[in-house]
Amino acid sequence: MKIYDEWTYHRTKLYDKQRMRWHFVTRYFHVEDGEIEPRELYFRNDDETVFGMIRYDNIKTFPYRDWNFLKNKILTNPAFRKQLLDDETRSVWKKKWR
Repeated sequence: MKIYDEWTYHRTKLYDKQRMRWHFVTRYFHVEDGEIEPRELYFRNDDETVFGMIRYDNIKTFPYRDWNFLKNKILTNPAFRKQLLDDETRSVWKKKWR
């Protein structure tokens, strides 16, 4: 099984209640027909002090209304965001897709 991926930077400027800007990137996986498609959403703050990621192993079972709803939840719910923090995702932001 060969999996190809594609990265998409979200250009929309999003801010939390403290006026901190947040950046988001989606990693899409192109899989063969009949395979389960995973998807990942990476995020960081403008100061590059907070990094995180959420992964769904099967995009068909995505529990939220849409990706904007999920991004808004990350911005407005610090307890939810804290569960997703992962400093190892810092290296993702060195890619040239911005």
